Order: sequence, then structure tokens, then C-alpha cells
Amino acid sequence: MTNATPGLLTPEQEGDLVAAYRAVRRLAEGCEVPAVRAAVLAAEAELRLALDGQDLDCDYYVRPGRPPAP
Repeated sequence: MTNATPGLLTPEQEGDLVAAYRAVRRLAEGCEVPAVRAAVLAAEAELRLALDGQDLDCDYYVRPGRPPAP
């Protein structure tokens, strides 16, 4: 599927992006494997850039030990 306007996400794509960010956050919270944790933290940073670039609100700052918003 192509976007009607270049550079803009469809509502479905926006939802997928936010869901991906939240899934990565959940993995980062519970992962104890150093190599996996490093990759997950890098993915989280990239997803934050994508969310910021699309001007989407997300729960960026989650207190450690507190579950992310659904």
C-alpha cells in the first residue's frame, strides 16, 4: 500500500509504529541477555526517532519497573 502523501503514515501504520515501540520497551524491561538488550535499546532509539519524526505522542519516559501504557 502506498501513502497518498509522501512522508506521511496511514493511521494503521502509525498504530503499528506505536505498537512496535511499546513491544520493544516491554522487551527492554525484562531482557537480561547483554547482546539482545543492546540491540533492543538501539531499536528503541530508532523507533523514538521515527515517532518524533511523525509527531506522534507516545509514552517515552517510563519509570523503571513501571509497565508501559497499553
